[in-house]
Amino acid sequence: MISLEQRYTYEDILASIEHLSQEYSPFVICRMIGKSHDDRLIPMIRIGTGESTLICTAGMHGRETVNPVLVLKIIEEYCEGYQNRRTIGNTYDVYKLLNTYSICFVPLVNPDGYVVALDGFSSIQNPILRQNIRMKRIASECWKYNARGVDINRNFPSKSYVQQQISEYPGSENETKAIMNVFRDYHSVGYVDFHSKGKIIYYYHQSMPSVYNQKSHGLAKYLQKISRYSLGKKEEDTFSKLNGGNCVSYYCESLEKPALKVETLEDNAIFPLHMKYKKEAFDEIHTIPLGILNVQYAGQTV
Repeated sequence: MISLEQRYTYEDILASIEHLSQEYSPFVICRMIGKSHDDRLIPMIRIGTGESTLICTAGMHGRETVNPVLVLKIIEEYCEGYQNRRTIGNTYDVYKLLNTYSICFVPLVNPDGYVVALDGFSSIQNPILRQNIRMKRIASECWKYNARGVDINRNFPSKSYVQQQISEYPGSENETKAIMNVFRDYHSVGYVDFHSKGKIIYYYHQSMPSVYNQKSHGLAKYLQKISRYSLGKKEEDTFSKLNGGNCVSYYCESLEKPALKVETLEDNAIFPLHMKYKKEAFDEIHTIPLGILNVQYAGQTV
């Protein structure tokens, strides 16, 4: 059972994913979508039997250590709900939805950053990588990058990409490639990327036409009722060029499907993130993926 009161190492996350995939094997598939630069596997778990798929990611920034565990708990809840044919959140028929669709969860996109944030730079096995990132003089608990010191969420080849260091280029990182391959491999209906902090849902993309953003706004308003989070402002998409190259921009530009960034936790949360945030955040976001599928389902059956 996934505990929201437990500290999860990278190895714990891998073991939990393996256990869930074995426990619920008739409708759950686990696969490794890539390896980090420090040679850690990046796991993905797919729930459901439908061909059309919602993609959900978390743990893209190392220091955001709460969301990977929240996603594990969401996976477990959905698996139990599907197997027992029970409603989740008194609203969502998970059995019906996951027979129509599937959900691909990548709980920990950046395992190297995660281990640095939890256990310090000594957890990086490659001595060259370890020395290079130590030279950046950033506290390990605040480390958001991968083992090469690259911000994965600024590395996607979207229209807004801006090179931030000499050693990178659009899509240069192993973790970036892994997520891009997931986007390519599955017939998806939408994408949610979970981050921390601010309790905000970002839906607007300056690079997309107004019709697209209007539809995204409608979906975000629906999810706002579920989570009681704020909606991001349009202006925030253009605040800084250094925010470009993110995964949701790349997804929506490539596939023209809804792409949302959901920021969990309160704005004043301090790194390292305390486990006390997990229960509240889980209650706020655990039905968001089902809510998106429910909107999709209603749209198909009208």
